[in-house]
Amino acid sequence: KKQHKEQLKSKKRLEPNLVRLAPSLKIKPTILIVCEGKNTEPSYFQQFKLTSATIKPIGEGYNTISLVKRTKELATANKYDQVWCVFDKDDFNNQDFNAAITLANKYKFKIAYSNQSFEYWIILHLDDHQGCHMNRDDYNEKINTLLKQFGLSYDGQRTKIITKEIFELLEGTDNRTGKERKRLAIERAKRNYNQWDHKNPAKEESSTTIFKLVTELLKYI
Repeated sequence: KKQHKEQLKSKKRLEPNLVRLAPSLKIKPTILIVCEGKNTEPSYFQQFKLTSATIKPIGEGYNTISLVKRTKELATANKYDQVWCVFDKDDFNNQDFNAAITLANKYKFKIAYSNQSFEYWIILHLDDHQGCHMNRDDYNEKINTLLKQFGLSYDGQRTKIITKEIFELLEGTDNRTGKERKRLAIERAKRNYNQWDHKNPAKEESSTTIFKLVTELLKYI
């Protein structure tokens, strides 16, 4: 009897524990993207499908320093894992543009600026622009020339929306290189950005640091 009891005890010790552990919920990081434009930038970033992060693009209609200050208000109101400011040089004076970058750095915000405007980032998906001077007044015509072969158009004068069809094209593969267009845009933007010393970003036309933000977002797809 005693030997039998010992055998049962030994058997129980060897039996696997079938008790299920309660599932642990992993909270996704939240990325706040505060944009100068109310239409173009938010309509672009809202179409990113992130699986391991939550993206919150907001179009505020503020510019340079006022946008950074508004971002500070939004970032203070809620907890975010990353905070990005997205703004353009446009025709704002050099001092304000550079001051906005300095202030954003002070607040430890990440910055995705374009000199001259966000549409330059769109152009880089479809054209290997080398970063030389290109006025934003020419962006709309340039984009539509590039889109024409795909049967698409961009209304940069009124709605300024990156449509689903345009976004899907930007996400697609370039026939000539075989690379994803967004990867080409990142390569081109980074190359053009690295041509400058960044001591005076307001003078660094044409350039954009949107590639930094998109590179970050791609980590969560």
